[in-house]
Amino acid sequence: MRWERIRSGKLQEAIEASRGVCVLCMGCVEHHGKHLPLGQDVLASKIVELASEKEPVVMFPDMYFGEKTGAGEFQGTIIFSNKLIFDILTETCNEIGRNGFKKIVIVGCHGGNVSMINNFIRSTLYTPKDYMVMGLRCSSTWPRPKDMLAIIDGGNRDYFPELTDEDIALLRDVDAKNEVYGHGCFIETSVALGLHPELVDMEMFEKIDGNNNHRLDDIQINGGVYTPYGWMANYPNSLSSDYNAGNERIGRSVVKYAVDKMAERLKIIKEDTSLEEYHEEWRAKQQLIKEGRWDLLQ
Repeated sequence: MRWERIRSGKLQEAIEASRGVCVLCMGCVEHHGKHLPLGQDVLASKIVELASEKEPVVMFPDMYFGEKTGAGEFQGTIIFSNKLIFDILTETCNEIGRNGFKKIVIVGCHGGNVSMINNFIRSTLYTPKDYMVMGLRCSSTWPRPKDMLAIIDGGNRDYFPELTDEDIALLRDVDAKNEVYGHGCFIETSVALGLHPELVDMEMFEKIDGNNNHRLDDIQINGGVYTPYGWMANYPNSLSSDYNAGNERIGRSVVKYAVDKMAERLKIIKEDTSLEEYHEEWRAKQQLIKEGRWDLLQ
């Protein structure tokens, strides 16, 4: 259920159907090699939308901004300050909560957002609230070839009815060669082919090198040092992929798997009560601290 498509006066019904769960997908606009659209990370929120049709939750309008600080060398990339992103997330969650939702799930659709989202979620504890914020990674529901092959070889070949014998052979080949996964890779390209093939130009897939040049390995791996340049220096073409990108049949099968996995996770969030119980205990403790009743916390 898309928030913006719910008619006036019908939101309470949507809250009840979703058990108070609202999902906020957060992506970014950036270069994904030469074969994928700039908005790929946000467009991937369609997986969550399809999952919400299986396991009803309300989806807040997608957010196109994300953590891309310092990586603006590719035209079309959109960069906002971290402060602005935090401010927007804060006020958005406050508004979602004010409208009656108790569980807000921020789904990261861009790998670079993970640390920011986790940090933001912790920041919501600074002031106790009557709603909870939690996070999911959209890509965590995407299957690797080995996941799909496990289903096929486990006797459930019909789960992927579109796949031909040639497609399955390709999956085995990718799995055997331990394909590099990351950004614009076999899996992300498959997701794009499964969701919006008209926006993908497969003829451009191999136009740039997507291999790691290991430029900062010495300081980052051997030295154990974190630097903000790791991704940009090691993958100067903003592409992490070294193998065949598949086809639409594989893409639709990848999306089917991802949608089912996302629906399973949404169901767990909706039905879970342990987090709610702890949240109330934690709020009670914060109130005692505010009142100076430390004796009751011992």
